[in-house]
Amino acid sequence: MIIDMKYHIASLAAVFIALGIGILIGTTIIGSDTLMKKQEALITSLQTQYTALRDENRRTAEELAAIKQNSAYQQEFDRAVLPVLVREKLQGRKVAIVDINNRKEHDNLANVLREAGAEVQSITVINLNQLKDPVVRGQVATFLGKSNDITLNSLLPEFARFFAGALVTGAGEDLVRLLDDKKVLKVSGSYGLPVQDIIMISGGNSKEQDYAKIFDLVLVKAWQTDGIRIFGVEDSDVPVSYMRYYQAARLTTVDNIDSIYGQVALIQAMAGYPGHYGIKPTAEDFLPPL
Repeated sequence: MIIDMKYHIASLAAVFIALGIGILIGTTIIGSDTLMKKQEALITSLQTQYTALRDENRRTAEELAAIKQNSAYQQEFDRAVLPVLVREKLQGRKVAIVDINNRKEHDNLANVLREAGAEVQSITVINLNQLKDPVVRGQVATFLGKSNDITLNSLLPEFARFFAGALVTGAGEDLVRLLDDKKVLKVSGSYGLPVQDIIMISGGNSKEQDYAKIFDLVLVKAWQTDGIRIFGVEDSDVPVSYMRYYQAARLTTVDNIDSIYGQVALIQAMAGYPGHYGIKPTAEDFLPPL
C-alpha cells in the first residue's frame, strides 16, 4: 500500500509541474480570466487530493510500524512461553527426524524436541534431486543390486526401503557413506539406535517433483511395519502439500512446523493428542488441547 501511495504522490507532482507549464503557456497566449479560474480550481482540487494521500500514507506507515512492533513482542513472548508449554511432555522418548523437504533448516525443531525431554537419535536431510544425476543414480542403483540405467521413479521405492531399514538397524553403512558423499543424505547422530517416533518433514517443491507415493509412503509403510509411530509435518509455505497423503496413511499431521504454534502442536500430539493440526484446509484444528 505504501509503495502505491508513493506512486500516486509522484504522479500528482508530475501533474502539478505539467499544470504549471500549461498555466504559463495559457496565460501568455490566451490571457483568459475564465481559463485562469478553471485552472485555479483544478489546482486547488489536486492540492486537496495530494494532502489527503500524504496524510493517508503517513497513517499507513504508522500503522505498519505498530504492527511490526506488536509482531516482535509476540515472537518474544512465544519464545519465552514455548519451553513452559513443552517441558517434559516427551521425557525419554527416542525420536528421529527425517527431512525430505530440503528447503529450510529445521534445527529449531530438534531443539524443541529436546526441550520436551526427547532424545533425538538422528537427523537426516534427504535431497532426492541429487538422484536426478544419472551417474549418482547409477552408483546407488548398483549398490542396491539394480541396473545402473534405472529411472528415478523406479529407483525411489528401492531407495526408500533401503533407507527405512538403514535408519532403524544401522545396516548398509557403505551405501550411507556414498549417499552422504554425493549429498543425497546429510546425517547427524547415529543410525541403528532404538527409535520410537519418526518425524517426517516433507512437501513437494513442484507438481513435477511430487514423490510422496513412490518415496514418502514407502518409508511410512516400512516403519509402520516395524511398529514405529510416524508424524507427518511440513512448512506453512511449502509449494505442494503432502498432508492429504499422510492423512490417508493414518498419520498425525502438522502443516505449519516452521512456526512455534506448529511445534507446540506436534509436541502435544506426540504426547497423546493425535489429529491433524495447522492452518491449511486439511487441518482439523489449530492446536491440540493444551
